[in-house]
Amino acid sequence: MKNNNKNIKPVTTLLSLLGVMALLFLILLFFPDKGISVGKLSLKFPTTKDFFTIKTSKNSLDNAAAKLICKIDSLAVLAKIDSTLNKQKTDSIYQFKIDSILKNRLDSIVRANRKIQGNSEAMASLKPFFKALNNAKHKKVRILHYGDSQIESDRITSYLRNKMQQKFGGIGPGLFPVIQVSEKWTLNTSHSKNWKRYTGFGKKDALVKHNKYGALMSFCRFSPLQTDSLVGEKPINEAWILIKKPTLSYQKTKKYTQLNIYLRNLNTETQYAIIADSATIKTGAIKPKTNFLKLQANFKTTPNQIKIVFKSVESPDVLGLSLEGSQGVVMDNIPLRGASVTLFTKQNKQLLAQMYNSLKPDFIILEFGGNTVPYIKKGKSLNYYKWMFKKQIELLKKLNPNIPILVIGPA
Repeated sequence: MKNNNKNIKPVTTLLSLLGVMALLFLILLFFPDKGISVGKLSLKFPTTKDFFTIKTSKNSLDNAAAKLICKIDSLAVLAKIDSTLNKQKTDSIYQFKIDSILKNRLDSIVRANRKIQGNSEAMASLKPFFKALNNAKHKKVRILHYGDSQIESDRITSYLRNKMQQKFGGIGPGLFPVIQVSEKWTLNTSHSKNWKRYTGFGKKDALVKHNKYGALMSFCRFSPLQTDSLVGEKPINEAWILIKKPTLSYQKTKKYTQLNIYLRNLNTETQYAIIADSATIKTGAIKPKTNFLKLQANFKTTPNQIKIVFKSVESPDVLGLSLEGSQGVVMDNIPLRGASVTLFTKQNKQLLAQMYNSLKPDFIILEFGGNTVPYIKKGKSLNYYKWMFKKQIELLKKLNPNIPILVIGPA
């Protein structure tokens, strides 16, 4: 009898629960959706829809979808990277970790590289450059990187420069104009407001009656261009350029122990002073009728601040400045916004030769085409551009004998 009582109690409890659930279900069926109002009170009860439907917020679905899309996109990115690898199988995606790719995205450029193309003579011309790199601890190795707006702000050049300087030595950002169209993140410069830039490409200033622009294809002045001979007493103009050590840059680029200023002086004498961290390093006077001159100042350690001051009735044409070291790789970023490659033959050959002879480049990169491709509609246009491109290379090789030239097409 005792055992039977123990079995009856759980059954009774289960029946009671089922009865309560049945009663609640009847209430679910017949209770009004809007509830029942009793005086000021409003009584509400869950409906069958509320009871049987699983609620999911729109945001949670959106988040889930976003995560799924993110995963799919990451696979797509990896697939694109993988497709560019030389003769790699599609399953090699899994050999690369996503975090390593994000950590150094430019490494994918190395993996997806296309070999330099050229005949046997072209490949042989690279040997002196490689030999110079191996000897870079004892002398400078200069690379001129010309391009259109794709290389502005030291894009591409800064990455290559840093890799080269890490491997072969060298410091500093190289060449730059007084006024930059797009500021380089590897430099920190400013200047007085009376400077003006003149370019040897694109829309030229009508007051410029010559084509003496130098290797940067531009010059800057702090006094107006003279349209007639200097007669009578003229006021003395003063201008300055301020260079500060950059905070956001590669460590090698932040350092420099040499400042070079490239210029040509015209009708009047120009006084100058180079001041580093409040100490005057160099002063002097530039004589009139100076066709080309390189001013140089050396520092034992990298100054936090360099100030260059000019005083003259008439400004010299400042062709460019450079921050570098005494040996190792110097890679110059020379962006020419809106330009095609056909500008070299339009420059004054004598001045261009003088500046190249001073720079002594070991390698030249020409990265152009983006401003020309949209306008080539017929075969004649293409043939003309090819012919003009060839003329530029021939001139550069004439002015820089035995120097290899690498051509990079539009991205």
